[in-house]
Amino acid sequence: MGGRPGRHDNHYSRIVSADQGLVRLSDSFGVRRARIGSILADDGTIYLVKWDDTHEEERVPRAADVHVATRGSLRFMALSDARLFHAVFAQEPLAVVLHLLAESSAPLNVREIREHLVELGLRNETWARHWPRALAVLPKWPGVVRRHKGDTLAYAWVGDDLPDLPSEAESEPEPERPTLTPASKPAPSSAKPVAAAATPAEPAVPSAERLRRQMSAARSLSEVARLLTLPREFVAELSPEVVASALRRVAAEDRLVMGLLEALTASGPIGALTEELAIARAANAALQSRVDELEEWWTALEQSTDPSSAIRQPGS
Repeated sequence: MGGRPGRHDNHYSRIVSADQGLVRLSDSFGVRRARIGSILADDGTIYLVKWDDTHEEERVPRAADVHVATRGSLRFMALSDARLFHAVFAQEPLAVVLHLLAESSAPLNVREIREHLVELGLRNETWARHWPRALAVLPKWPGVVRRHKGDTLAYAWVGDDLPDLPSEAESEPEPERPTLTPASKPAPSSAKPVAAAATPAEPAVPSAERLRRQMSAARSLSEVARLLTLPREFVAELSPEVVASALRRVAAEDRLVMGLLEALTASGPIGALTEELAIARAANAALQSRVDELEEWWTALEQSTDPSSAIRQPGS
């Protein structure tokens, strides 16, 4: 339901803080998009939101794709601009971690810091590449104290002045992909085109972007199959999510396709690969947890040789 109410309806019993922002996520052609607004009121079921882009007011029901976060917080940044969130962590990992500690109600050890950031959408490879830079200075950073938490060390923010998070940051460069070139090119013709303004014919093999659009618009199994029979280097441009989304859309309208997908997932090679992937992910999580533990103890050992940085006990 949308609209521009001239006044706030009486059934909105709870007025929220002006700092509370609402982020509604949507997926379009495999790309996540976020729409941001301010919550004017909340009755526990429906938010009254004023959108930043149009300044229109709308009643937004609570849903899985609707999120609430305080403007300026790490969570708000991660929800509203995932690309900026990753770029800021790559540029200033310590600042991100300090803000996470400041927003946390309890001290966090290394494993918990990683889990919180992953929940916000941080990729594991981004964490692995840039976290060591933050860990190298985190224990001695002004405003950071260390607490014993079980058998590990945890970090808490007790300072006053947090470093600012960049509002802009350059994204990490993506790996270059080889440029596809045809095996042979016809000799250029000296003849001039008859009609210079004529619309050029579409290429026999679509561009990567056009291929993604076609897959996202496919409504039958034959359309999906036709696109997947293109040369392998072009099909490789499609993300698995785009193909899976097309198959789910087709399966929703075709019982035969739904039955085939369920059979493959349950007992076929997809099922076996899914189980193997789950085992591998569990092993990777255990290994990462062990790495985090060793990093904590290495930091503790390093700090124990520095008499100027004694570990503060709770209440100190």
